[in-house]
Amino acid sequence: MQKNDFNLTHEEKSALKEIAKASLYEAVNNNQKITLDVTKVPDKFKLPLGAFVTLKENGMLRGCIGRFEPAEPLYQIIIEMAISASRYDTRFHPITKEELKNIDIEISVLTPRKKVNSSDDIIVGKHGIYIEYGSKNGTYLPQVATDMKWDKEEFIKSCCEEKAGISPEHCKDATLYTYEAIVF
Repeated sequence: MQKNDFNLTHEEKSALKEIAKASLYEAVNNNQKITLDVTKVPDKFKLPLGAFVTLKENGMLRGCIGRFEPAEPLYQIIIEMAISASRYDTRFHPITKEELKNIDIEISVLTPRKKVNSSDDIIVGKHGIYIEYGSKNGTYLPQVATDMKWDKEEFIKSCCEEKAGISPEHCKDATLYTYEAIVF
């Protein structure tokens, strides 16, 4: 199966969410990482695909970390990102045992990034963006623009200036990539 043809059934999405939830609970409750029987992991979950795990508490962002185009299998990325989002998102303090019952998990499985020549190549709601300039970079998942009710210009400007920390005068010179996500 090619990464470009990747899709997930409802059951596969549920299984990945269970992996993320088990990872989150094991990390928060026992300070440990889960181990899975690799022989029972579907081949599709062994593809090296990027993913983000977003944690929300009562509808508010509580952590979000991901990785693009990894060498590791998808299921391992889900485990790592669930743990990282709960503990290492520097915007928030680590999630506590008391908070777990209020945490909702959202997973975004990513397609490989594609360099684009201009903002004309971006479709709001379909594409996530990744912007880099020198050593600075930032990304927004596709759903950020629609959640924030941003148009294309607001989406790019916020990612460039606020997320990546690139000065406004250098945003026009930044390299822009798009990607898509299966969000569940």
